[in-house]
Amino acid sequence: MGVDLKVVASHFRERRGELLSTAVLRFDLDPALFARLALDASPCLVRVRPWGLTVGFYEDEGLRSTVEDRYGNRLTCTTPADLDGLALPPDAVAWNRAILVFLLALPQDTRIVLFWC
Repeated sequence: MGVDLKVVASHFRERRGELLSTAVLRFDLDPALFARLALDASPCLVRVRPWGLTVGFYEDEGLRSTVEDRYGNRLTCTTPADLDGLALPPDAVAWNRAILVFLLALPQDTRIVLFWC
């Protein structure tokens, strides 16, 4: 069983301490890319989500809010400005490259939440 990653971004600004996802994209499994998006990566491109900020996901059961990933860790986040420094692995698949192109096209201060699942 591998670790998967989906990223969450919102077209709307955060309201009342909640980021409501308007775009959820799931990466193809890529351990080399995922290592570059970890908290212990160097350079570090992500940070722990601010205290008090919850992330809302629409799922089959309806709206679900969370502050942690499926492993019980606090969610991490980044911005397109931070991701601009991401060195992609040379063998990164086209799907993952497309997700990164989308994320880099967002306004530079958009908060992008990483949800490890």
